[in-house]
Amino acid sequence: MTINNFKFQLPASVQAGAKITVTNQDSTDHTFSDKGNAFDVTVKAKSSATLTAPKAGSYSVYCKFHPYMTGTLVVK
Repeated sequence: MTINNFKFQLPASVQAGAKITVTNQDSTDHTFSDKGNAFDVTVKAKSSATLTAPKAGSYSVYCKFHPYMTGTLVVK
């Protein structure tokens, strides 16, 4: 997954339990957070962070620093 130009670029879906790498191409920090608190990682500017995909379902994601950044992560 990529964060670029203050937008999440998410795959169509990921497998439950898969390791997910979130790469931030922006020059500011972001978070990759689930509104239901299933996961929450900070991704520093120009770096990456890794998390484990939660159980199957659809997750509403957003950036805590920039709440207008939103998306949906589908886990199968």
